[in-house]
Amino acid sequence: MQAKGRFAPSPTGPLHLGSLVTALASWLDARANGRQWLVRVEDLDPPREEPGAADLILQQLSAHGLHWDAWEDRESRMGVLFQSSRHDAYLAALETLIAAGRVYPCTCSRKRLQYAVGSGKTTHNPDGEIIYPGYCRPQQPERMTQPRAEVFFRQEDREGCSWRFRNDNGDDFLLRRADGFWAYHLAVVVDDGFQGITHILRGDDLLHAAPRHQALREALGLPQPYVQHVPVVKNDQGEKLSKQTKAPPLRIDSAEVIQLQLDFAWSYLEFHMPPSWLARVEGCWARLRQQPIKPVAPTC
Repeated sequence: MQAKGRFAPSPTGPLHLGSLVTALASWLDARANGRQWLVRVEDLDPPREEPGAADLILQQLSAHGLHWDAWEDRESRMGVLFQSSRHDAYLAALETLIAAGRVYPCTCSRKRLQYAVGSGKTTHNPDGEIIYPGYCRPQQPERMTQPRAEVFFRQEDREGCSWRFRNDNGDDFLLRRADGFWAYHLAVVVDDGFQGITHILRGDDLLHAAPRHQALREALGLPQPYVQHVPVVKNDQGEKLSKQTKAPPLRIDSAEVIQLQLDFAWSYLEFHMPPSWLARVEGCWARLRQQPIKPVAPTC
């Protein structure tokens, strides 16, 4: 099986310079090492998604010369896997974990968790998420046969509870929210395994998630990919560039601006990535830099 990397944006808005840095690093790492490079759209949270953002993101990648290898599958569109088509796969993974006693239903409200923070029973992780204080965690794992697990899941699902992974280190995290939406942690692990991803370059804002993903892969019997983190781009206030911090979207209507955006991303990587990594990818960067740029008028 050929080695593969991937870039997996969420369509909550267009890509910005911070996104471009991560995408360029991932693309260079794959191309310089003879790996396939896939794009996966993580459209799992409809209330936060921006209409047309997924198509615009793909336009932005193409305009910057970051072309992906097509994922030929019935669940793909434009050679890209969309997570919104993967409900059955996540359900199957969750039921496997239920049968193994690795997850449990949780009825804690956000208000209860916030009260736990205020009373000193827990705190937040680096991503701002409340570290679960273990209120619903059973004392012993409950292992079941697969048929019983399926019945148990459907019963609890109707009651609108969430589901948490029983982590050996006590960091029990959500796999499915009470509103029925799948959590990032389960979906990304299942889909990396499904697509055979072997190498991941992503922002270091996800550094704290690495042990969670490792534990979840072990529980599901999935291989562990090589993971490397890229320092995220921050604004003058020290905040990560994002839609919430009003990061301007990448422009794709001007060849000059596209080149400036690419040059910024490469300069950022030159300053922040290890010299050995830069030495491996600089030839690939030089070839990308020489390619003609074709600006496009956004359709979204």
